[in-house]
Amino acid sequence: MIPTHPLLQRCALGLWFLGLGALGLLRWWMRYSRDAQVFSDVVMHVWLWGSLGLVAVGAVWTACAFATHRRHRDTR
Repeated sequence: MIPTHPLLQRCALGLWFLGLGALGLLRWWMRYSRDAQVFSDVVMHVWLWGSLGLVAVGAVWTACAFATHRRHRDTR
């Protein structure tokens, strides 16, 4: 088994949320560029706000993982 870096293990879920949010924003942008009347569509509002929420959760999760890793590294 290949040993993994502990920072990557701590950031994995946050990076997964960031990736899902980025894919959701890409989906929203593809629909927006095809049809400019997206703002009247409820489903596209859900795509946009849900994707932004996932990006925010992923960013906070990853930042917390970096901070935890740095704090544990400094105390050794």
